[in-house]
Amino acid sequence: MIERRDWKPEEILRLTLRVLIGFVLSGLLQSLVMHPNTAGATLMAPWKALVLGQLCFHAIVVAAMVSFMRNQGRTWSEGFGLQVGGSARAVGMGVLAGLAFLPAAYGLQWAIGSWLQTMGVELPAQTAIGILTEADTWGRAAIFLTAALGAPWVEEMLFRGVAFPFLQDLGWPRVALWGTALAFGLIHANRSVLVPLTVFGCLLSLLYQHSGNLLTPIAAHVTFNTAPFVLLALDIRLDH
Repeated sequence: MIERRDWKPEEILRLTLRVLIGFVLSGLLQSLVMHPNTAGATLMAPWKALVLGQLCFHAIVVAAMVSFMRNQGRTWSEGFGLQVGGSARAVGMGVLAGLAFLPAAYGLQWAIGSWLQTMGVELPAQTAIGILTEADTWGRAAIFLTAALGAPWVEEMLFRGVAFPFLQDLGWPRVALWGTALAFGLIHANRSVLVPLTVFGCLLSLLYQHSGNLLTPIAAHVTFNTAPFVLLALDIRLDH
């Protein structure tokens, strides 16, 4: 179980503003290096631009989190329960949960995508997946490091580590569960994955609630994000 965190509201506001600024700046940077010049060439290959944008955002979030934890007067272990239950147990539970959810996630994505197509809704391609498919070996390795390994740490610190307990401590357990899960789904900006990612967000919060250790949802998230790379390596396509 998660102990009360009692995050300071003013620090939550500062962290939120810094994360939003980081999101905008990283997006602008990625757009800038991908903007074609008069000859139609871009400054960077798509995979390099994607990795640069992710690294920029991750760096800003980590810096913001360092300031946040310092101003809260907490260590990372205290703030995220990293000492609860043992690291091996927490990671193992997360990996198993991530693997167990994969069939449901892809099933939901396929079903919703098929339904939207029958309704005449054109589904936008997932930019990261398209870039991953076209990238060379070095590009795929760089995307793996930032998307499969880096992004889960950043996203879990924000959504489950900070937002979820903060809303719970305010006495809003349902908003904490469903609100953070919906926000998690929305940030990926794709209609076909909104529902499975929202459900996955709920699972991640419940895992954190049960284990009390943020390593559990992080491990589940890393496992989930690793799946596209494994499918690509096996040349398996899950089209609608």
